[in-house]
Amino acid sequence: CEMLFVHNFVHGDLHPGNVLVTTTADGSPRLAFLDAGIVVSYSEFDHGMLIDILGHFLNYEGYEGGALMIEQTAAQSDVSDAHGFCTKIGEMVNFARDTPTFFDQVGTSISMICNAACDHRVRVHAGFISIALSVKVVEGIVIQVDPAAVVAPRAKAVVIRESL
Repeated sequence: CEMLFVHNFVHGDLHPGNVLVTTTADGSPRLAFLDAGIVVSYSEFDHGMLIDILGHFLNYEGYEGGALMIEQTAAQSDVSDAHGFCTKIGEMVNFARDTPTFFDQVGTSISMICNAACDHRVRVHAGFISIALSVKVVEGIVIQVDPAAVVAPRAKAVVIRESL
């Protein structure tokens, strides 16, 4: 999460084959990312905006996150039913919160966001989807290494710290 949210570094080809599990000096597992030939870095404004939106999502404030997504839409006058869009994004965040197997449902959540964006003419920043997918890939790898690991609170702490 620090790679994404603190250092503004997004691996452009993140999959299990590009992740090496090593250990720290105390024997704890540690992830090392390989083949960083495709890397994305966002402008300071875009990076801050993405952190703010995801911060709302991690705090289960989907409606507010949806409102920020509308704010970053270039032609806000083209948005159709802002309240309806924000409500749908809130429902997606609640779905993610209430679904114990969310990792298996990440495609459903991304579809919910994209469908709401299409229905209400909201431009979704491309980085938002790539960061959401990257977070879920890393979470899946961590859970494979340590099924007892709880990733969301760690991610939440990093995002909240960065949004302050």
